[in-house]
Amino acid sequence: ELANHGEYSGNPTRAETREYVKTVFDLMTRSRHPQGDKILIIGGAIANFTDVAKTFEGIIDAMKEYADKLKEVGVKIYVRRGGPN
Repeated sequence: ELANHGEYSGNPTRAETREYVKTVFDLMTRSRHPQGDKILIIGGAIANFTDVAKTFEGIIDAMKEYADKLKEVGVKIYVRRGGPN
């Protein structure tokens, strides 16, 4: 059951990515799913112009801030991403 889909591209900064991911995490952690864990897939093809390392610094910043809430509501995160850095 797909609840939502989001996307970022255009070589966002660490701060822009962090704020985007915080919005996603905020929405995901408002409640538990009645039938089990929630799953977040962070994926993408090979990035041509997006600095993957920079964007993942923003993702990690947001994960650190939301770690307890993500665990509390049972969010599982899977990552598949490629590109420069």
